[in-house]
This record gives sequence, C-alpha cells and structure tokens, in this order.
Amino acid sequence: MQIKDIFKKDVSRPINGVVKADQLDESVVWQELDEYVVTRELDQYLRKFISVYLSAVDMSNDPTTTGRMGFWLFRVRQISFY
Repeated sequence: MQIKDIFKKDVSRPINGVVKADQLDESVVWQELDEYVVTRELDQYLRKFISVYLSAVDMSNDPTTTGRMGFWLFRVRQISFY
C-alpha cells in the first residue's frame, strides 16, 4: 500500500492555492467548499455570531436590533460569491 492509497481523493489532482471571491468557475468554488476545513478558532467565532444573531431574531420588534440584523445581512451579501 502507498500513502496516496489512504486518501479519499486523488492527491495528484490540481489544487488552487487561492480562490478569489469573484471566482465564477462553479467547479472551482464547489471544490473549495467541499475541501474547506473549519478550524477550532473559526468554529468559536461562528458559534458566537450565530448565538448573537439568533438572540437578535428573538427581539425582532426592537428597531435597533432589526437595523443591526440588516447590516449583518448586507455585509454577508457583500462578501459572498455573487
């Protein structure tokens, strides 16, 4: 058995060093998403963000909170792949 045999995916496939946000090639984007690894630190940040976001959703009648939620959604939209 060789080391390459223990991997699920072909280790000799082309791998992009950097995928830019404006990358439009769907296969490249899907490969990047498929192979993305969430680090422990990023996991903590995402959990904190989701916790704060969901608590804001529970207070949807508060105009201050609603405005902040709109800002978060706007920022996420700006940095998305679109």
